[in-house]
Amino acid sequence: MASLKKITPSSPRLASLLSDVERGNIKIPVFQRQYIWTDEQIVSLLDSIYRGYPVGSLLMWTTHEELKHERDVGGFKLPETPEDYPVNYILDGQQRLTTLYGVFYSCDNTADPNLADRFNICYIPDEDSFVHHLAADGKDKIHLNSMLDTTKLLRELPRFNDRQKERIARVTEAFKDYEFPVVTIKERSNKEVCSIFQRINSSGTALSNLELLAAWTWSDKFDLRREIESLLDRLGDKGYEQIDQSLVMRMLAVLTVGTLDSDDLVDIDSDVLIENVATLKSAILSTVDFLEGQLKIKNVIFLPFPIMIIPIVFFYAEMPKPNAVQLDQLKKWFWQCALSLRYKAGTNRLALEDIEKLKGVSRGESPFDSPPPSIPDDLFSRSWRINSTAAKAALCLMAQMRPLSFLSGSEIDLGTVLSSYNARQFHHIYPKAFLISKGKTFHDANIIANICFLSASENNSISDKDPKDYFRDMPDAHKDAIFDSAVIPEDGRQGTLPFADFVAKRADLLKDIANNLMRTGKTSG
Repeated sequence: MASLKKITPSSPRLASLLSDVERGNIKIPVFQRQYIWTDEQIVSLLDSIYRGYPVGSLLMWTTHEELKHERDVGGFKLPETPEDYPVNYILDGQQRLTTLYGVFYSCDNTADPNLADRFNICYIPDEDSFVHHLAADGKDKIHLNSMLDTTKLLRELPRFNDRQKERIARVTEAFKDYEFPVVTIKERSNKEVCSIFQRINSSGTALSNLELLAAWTWSDKFDLRREIESLLDRLGDKGYEQIDQSLVMRMLAVLTVGTLDSDDLVDIDSDVLIENVATLKSAILSTVDFLEGQLKIKNVIFLPFPIMIIPIVFFYAEMPKPNAVQLDQLKKWFWQCALSLRYKAGTNRLALEDIEKLKGVSRGESPFDSPPPSIPDDLFSRSWRINSTAAKAALCLMAQMRPLSFLSGSEIDLGTVLSSYNARQFHHIYPKAFLISKGKTFHDANIIANICFLSASENNSISDKDPKDYFRDMPDAHKDAIFDSAVIPEDGRQGTLPFADFVAKRADLLKDIANNLMRTGKTSG
């Protein structure tokens, strides 16, 4: 219960709260600097406060921690104040606080005149409403930036009649005396504050520890948020846009503190963090090159488990230029992990175990030469579901065979076929409708061992044909190579093998290739 005292609720009056902002007692961390509210939201907030409606609380953090912060608020210049610590940083509610400061101080010196103009709101006493100053033209009005300053207010009042003065007085008191709920965090560790911060969702958008880390490490030359966004943009250009911020932060945690929890980054020295961001950027780009070049995996969505990318990033951080032996170890690990569905449970623990083994590879060890794990007996007999881990593992395997077009014999451009992950890019070798016409069920037909790569155009052309018919359309000069690349059993190349026999034999062939990949990193040998 003692920890509850470290989270203190209070209800300062609005005028006092804005005075604290002006005196520098409340600071806005750099990650909060973008103002995104609409004009409608500005007016709505003012109207709600005037009517005494709740408008949500502000979350403050009182700390000796020095976060990079904005010296100004909403573009308005604040007076120079001593950098005394502890200070109050606003973690949630910056849009509301900036709005209120901007509205009541919109006549002050500003570095953003356009935003200051948006904050220039008037009260129309005859209509008892708030409007932008341009919409108040020709009406009796008072600018809100005059209301909390008694000297300015007294200069304005003589031009209004008694009824208007009464309404203006009521509005002024409503704003001055409005008690704004504030929750202040005190004496909490950086990690605790980070956890609280992540759970805030008052704006409808989940916040991440990246925002706090950005404030801890920010300088004129380094902005963590911008670095991560830039990295994600580069990955998107390479077709790896499914790698998200959360996954990248977990990669950074592994490189920096050896865990998969990005919350653990908050107590790390900023120089160390900055150094590891540079390492991360290089390692993740090498990882993409490895997946594309060595494994023909053109889209991260094909990884059976997204977390598999983290050990690979760690590998390239440890070994930016691996030798052939080290690269073979990485391939063996990949296939042992993917084809055994290793991460189907206990993912974090197992991933950290694998990272330790990959660290051994950098020391010349060969941890993945021992007998590989078993492949699930039914791996290739499972139902074909495009998003299942088994299907993804099988597709990674099939990509190693450099599949050829059924109709032209040319190599299928996996970069094109896999750029959009949808069912039209894959073909049931014994088409579903054909099998249903032979008395098979959809469930019988829809299994992994009946799937191969095929472009959408060829899939449409073949459609629901009997395999013995469309197999004859394959170019004779390339037919054996096409069948080999699609892992079609030799006695099934006439298209006349009973379906049950065909998928059983193809599943065995796929399993042989899987065992070779896990044992040697290659499809045969």
